[in-house]
Amino acid sequence: MKIPALQSVTVEILVDNFFDVFEPSRPGIVERVVPGRLKKPLVAAHGLAYLITLNHQGKLSRILMDAANAPLPLFNNLEALEHNINDIDAVALSHGHPDHYGGLLEFLARRTGGPIPVYLHKDVFLPKVLITPRGRIGPWVLELDQLVAAGVELYENQGPQLVLGQALLTGTVEATTDYEKPLPGFRRKVAGQEEQDLFPDEQALVAVVEGRGLVVIGGCSHPGIVNMVKYAQKLTGVQKVSLILGGFHLTPHGDEVIKQTIAGLKELDPELIIAGHCTGFRALTKLAAAFPDNFMVSCVGTKVMVVGG
Repeated sequence: MKIPALQSVTVEILVDNFFDVFEPSRPGIVERVVPGRLKKPLVAAHGLAYLITLNHQGKLSRILMDAANAPLPLFNNLEALEHNINDIDAVALSHGHPDHYGGLLEFLARRTGGPIPVYLHKDVFLPKVLITPRGRIGPWVLELDQLVAAGVELYENQGPQLVLGQALLTGTVEATTDYEKPLPGFRRKVAGQEEQDLFPDEQALVAVVEGRGLVVIGGCSHPGIVNMVKYAQKLTGVQKVSLILGGFHLTPHGDEVIKQTIAGLKELDPELIIAGHCTGFRALTKLAAAFPDNFMVSCVGTKVMVVGG
């Protein structure tokens, strides 16, 4: 599926699990925020929200990908980073878990200026449940009626979907690795029956940058981050990978899956890997050791720039 080559993609991490003033920058590539220069402190939270700016022939389009776990961190950090929500052109959801849509309805309620396009997989609206050693959590439900009442332009997909004609949501990710499988504790309800959630609703946002290759942005990467990047390559026909960014949900899977995922990422040979959110501390340390020159931790306030050349 052909998508336009962009002049640049910038991802600003609005909400993530981490905030660390000692994480290094890379001038012109990864810029960490300087806390003392902000109008108010940033908040880290177990959730995810990215502000993605696409530059297509000089025209800038801004996408909010995911909306944190709650309105508080989302709006606190938007204000701290001096962003106006009415400058955002579209919203995309990675999947139907509340740490990714928790601030969405409040975001829509506070916006002015007419309907905004919201892109998501149709299975996002199915009830989600998590089985843990400490009991059941959920069900969580993002209500379709609430989005309709908010007056959005709703784009529901199953397969690949263009976002603003410039980037691509993958739709349901095709599984090609034998080691990337969602954990059995994740469940969903379909027609009142509970079943294991294989996350057909989780998708990556993909862009192509001129001369640099693919930018692949995930939420939790429950279908597997290697699967997601390989599927992005298949959909676009572009093999070179510039940036892989997101939560990788690895630590609960254990050391063997972490090891295999690292091997898969090495085969993909990306220029830069940035992971945070649900990746887990143990997996982050192993990723940092395996990729000493091109791995960085995702922190709130970080700006990642992929510029064509």
